[in-house]
Amino acid sequence: MKAWNPGKFAQAALASLLIALVLLISVVAASPSLHELIHADAGDANHHCAATEFIKGQVDSVAVAPLILGLVILFGGVSLLAETFLWPLADYRFSASRAPPV
Repeated sequence: MKAWNPGKFAQAALASLLIALVLLISVVAASPSLHELIHADAGDANHHCAATEFIKGQVDSVAVAPLILGLVILFGGVSLLAETFLWPLADYRFSASRAPPV
C-alpha cells in the first residue's frame, strides 16, 4: 500500500494556508470587536475557541512572527531579484562554425 504523498505545490499551499490561519486567529485574538463579530457569545466566560486560547496564552503566536517576517523578506527579495535579472537566451561568445585564425 502506497502512502499518500502530496506534491510540492500542495505542500506549499497547505503551509501557506496554515500560516494564514495562525495570523488570522492572532488578529481576531487582538481585536475584541472582531472576535464578537465572529462569535455572538465571545464575551461569555465559558466561551472557548482558538482566539480565546491565544488570548489566555495557551498558544504562543508571538514567537512565530519574527520567523514569518524573515521569510517574507527573504522570498520577497529573491522574487524581486529574479524579475530584474534576465538570463540571455543564447550564448553568442561561441560559434561552432568558426575556427581560430590561422
